Amino acid sequence: MRQSFQADAARYALYFTPPVANLWWQSGSRWLGRDAAMPATTPAPQQPDVPGLTSHQMQVLTANPRHYGFHATLKAPFLLAQGFTQDQLLSMAEAFARTERPLVMPKLQVQQLDAYLALCFADRADDISALAMRCVAHFDALRAAPHTAEIARRRHAGLSARQEQLLARWGYPFTEELYRFHMTLTGNLQGIDAATIATLHDAAVTHFQTVIAEEAPMLDALTVCIEPAPGEPFSILQRFPFPSAKAAATTQRGRLFYMVGPSGVGKDSLLQWLQQHLGDNTRTVFARRAITREPHPCELHEAIDTDTFWEQVCHGEFLMFWQANGACYGVRREIEADMRAGRDVIVNGSRAYAPCVQQAFPQAQIIWITADPETISRRLIARQRETGAALIERVSKATMNTPPADKNVIAIDNSGALDIAGAKLLSLLQRS
Repeated sequence: MRQSFQADAARYALYFTPPVANLWWQSGSRWLGRDAAMPATTPAPQQPDVPGLTSHQMQVLTANPRHYGFHATLKAPFLLAQGFTQDQLLSMAEAFARTERPLVMPKLQVQQLDAYLALCFADRADDISALAMRCVAHFDALRAAPHTAEIARRRHAGLSARQEQLLARWGYPFTEELYRFHMTLTGNLQGIDAATIATLHDAAVTHFQTVIAEEAPMLDALTVCIEPAPGEPFSILQRFPFPSAKAAATTQRGRLFYMVGPSGVGKDSLLQWLQQHLGDNTRTVFARRAITREPHPCELHEAIDTDTFWEQVCHGEFLMFWQANGACYGVRREIEADMRAGRDVIVNGSRAYAPCVQQAFPQAQIIWITADPETISRRLIARQRETGAALIERVSKATMNTPPADKNVIAIDNSGALDIAGAKLLSLLQRS
């Protein structure tokens, strides 16, 4: 059975990092005294000698950015929300990168930003700020709400009213119009004397002068970084290059198909038929439901006890949940990641819950499976789950419900051969 609420301690961040063979990456890693692309067992690059500072002082002054590695933040570090996995994050990152194109950066220069030194743009770069905001919004469904301690730490630094709004909305105060592209070179320099700051600044200018004199790196990739456990340094998990401007494609967001129908219409048989005929189609996902009963022979679901089910509801693990026929049903939030990665998702749902789906997902396609009363009665008798009055009531309920008149509700009659209804269902999945 699924482990209940074993929170993933890892934090993830979405950064820009130059290619590891690039002179910018090598220069940045040497300045910080750490190469975040290399295993921890690899000897660290030696930091430059700074006249007037000991090597220990240099290590202390660069300790904070060394923890994160040489980078520019696109989406700040976050924990995964319950129900999401690292694989889903990487799948979404791959899909996101396919839709972007390399951007030319303005010239970079060493400057003091708030209370630390950083490499910043000499000119505005609205296209890069827009990219960062697309990244923030696209991946936000995966982000767990920040811990109280994290919010307190941010507020301790002194936030404006606008920054408080952004912290509440995105978990980070420097987004939207307050985003600032920068590659951090030191920790907080408050309390450090002006002479030391000037020495650091001059040393950074000297260290980066060769690469600054050439040209800024292209912003040509999205890098997923990971902090495996609290206190461990961030390292590069995977870098996803952007295709060339000509090759960049628009990845359609995956569609949600919510399939409903009363007992006896053959909904499960249709889903099995569809799975067989889709074969290795990786762009279509069949959501696996969590249900508080044992699986029937014709279905595969995650069996879960009632107490655990409602505990997971309270922790936000389910995107959808409902009760029907004496059992609780849930669809986990992981399907959000599938749709954002461009995959279509098919949910075996409940008619009563369909209005909730339409409210939460206005573009969702409700597929309403029907059959004539005689066929429904014959199928319910054949499955031998109910007899007598219970069977009569089940048949009556199944034949009373008819599909509503709605442009997003498509009725498919499954009274005849399975191949006929299956072909109609399959055609709905074909993208134009």
